[in-house]
Amino acid sequence: MKAGGCFWAFILGMAVISASGSAAPLAYITNQGSDSVSVVDLQTLRVLQNIKVGHSPAGIAVDAGAGRAFVSNPDSREVSVIDLRTRDVVASIPAGSGPVGIATSPDGRRLYVADWYGNCLLVFDTGSLKALGSVAVGNAPAGIVVSVDGARVYVAARDDDAVTVVDAASLKPLASLPAGSHPFALGLGGNPERLWALNVLSDDVSVFELPQGHELARLKVGRAPYGIAFDEAGGRAYVTNQHAASLSVIDTAALKVVATWPGCEYPEGIEVVQARAYVVSWMQDSLCILDLRAGERVGEVPLGRNPRGFGRFVQRP
Repeated sequence: MKAGGCFWAFILGMAVISASGSAAPLAYITNQGSDSVSVVDLQTLRVLQNIKVGHSPAGIAVDAGAGRAFVSNPDSREVSVIDLRTRDVVASIPAGSGPVGIATSPDGRRLYVADWYGNCLLVFDTGSLKALGSVAVGNAPAGIVVSVDGARVYVAARDDDAVTVVDAASLKPLASLPAGSHPFALGLGGNPERLWALNVLSDDVSVFELPQGHELARLKVGRAPYGIAFDEAGGRAYVTNQHAASLSVIDTAALKVVATWPGCEYPEGIEVVQARAYVVSWMQDSLCILDLRAGERVGEVPLGRNPRGFGRFVQRP
């Protein structure tokens, strides 16, 4: 396992006002090897700030409604809380024995954290930062997504080859959806009634129909799929393949891989803003920018050591 365990980071951004007076999205990218978060202006493509957080930061969830960014630090067993206005760390929350995946509810009131070693999902209030409870979700939980209505939480139980479905109101598991080998990241996009699970050892993506949880398709992609993002129309999904240094392009209606583009070395987290994909490169210590119309790299931003980008890391202005 690399740099403090089999953990991958993930970022989200916030909107700020640039010097010209126009709003620009920011990306908050966790650097696992630097114990920091790089704040990148996606308009100017420059790093505005590096924020020191806990040890080996992995996941990040930025919530504009809560006004905070939440960073999971597996090696210091805590979640760092960043104020989006001041970009200062304002609190640290004990979070089990190995927090990895992290997400907030659509209304911004709840924070969900996957405890990798504790085999559970931890739940916090985003305002008071108080713990609300926990629920067993299977072995080595990683990626998390929340349904658009906030009623269901989906957690990748990596070592169980499954996705656990949790009822958000009762904090009880409802079902376990069989996936491919070692699902790590999850996605909801395009059709909100479809859940995507990236299976890192079987090199494929499981697509489930919700709420029943029937597996509609299992799509072969590149080696070790890690991150997934969707275009704004929902017609395309983009999957980063860590060990293939590539990006798989999927037609979400046809459920078919329609292209494979060369990417950066060891691509991990990915976000799509308008006609560009922002891909985090673990090996190159950088954020790579791809033009989605041509499938070509058009820029690069240096980051800290071993950046991850595990999850959603950009907030549109």
